[in-house]
Amino acid sequence: MDCREAKQLNHVFLDKDIDQLSNQRLQQHLLNCEECRIHLQQLQKVIAYVESASHIQAPSDFTARVMAQLPPVAKRKSFGNWMRRHPFVTAAAVFFVLMTGSLFTSWIDRDNTLQITSSNMDKLKIDKERNVVVVPAGTTLTGDLIVRNGSVEVEGEVKGNVVAIDGRVFLASTAQVAGDTESIEMIFDWVWYEMKNIGNDLLPLTH
Repeated sequence: MDCREAKQLNHVFLDKDIDQLSNQRLQQHLLNCEECRIHLQQLQKVIAYVESASHIQAPSDFTARVMAQLPPVAKRKSFGNWMRRHPFVTAAAVFFVLMTGSLFTSWIDRDNTLQITSSNMDKLKIDKERNVVVVPAGTTLTGDLIVRNGSVEVEGEVKGNVVAIDGRVFLASTAQVAGDTESIEMIFDWVWYEMKNIGNDLLPLTH
């Protein structure tokens, strides 16, 4: 299996429509190809973000504030010509402004209750008094673990990434994490984390 076929199967795998034989071939390829393995992890991060950020809305005065930042009427013609000459830069700038505004708003207006994204919820222990999610020793989680408004203590094994948003990740001596660990405690760290995940998936990966 080459990388092009593997990346196509990544999407089928995430949609849970992959057959057993194709899944075996894909998993074998992922064991030997770091690039495809990272690509799958990035797709999983984007899915987790979309699922957890479905409530995000732009502020009610967002349009008015953007319009207020546009050039004066006297410069409108030259500004429009510049935008037509640089469509990609213009589109990227608009996307960045919209996404950053939405992300800042979602951080400020976020629900402060503990939120957990994992495909193995039954294996986790939740300490509500300390607002901590624990991966017990001897337990193996498959896929990413994302916790919002709380911290994570990993004593067992996580076959994916571990992310604590507005919290911290603590690893015990027995912990094993196959992916990355990230503690996001400041708004700018969080905005960068979300933009990085979206950008990684949008930019084409070259082999």
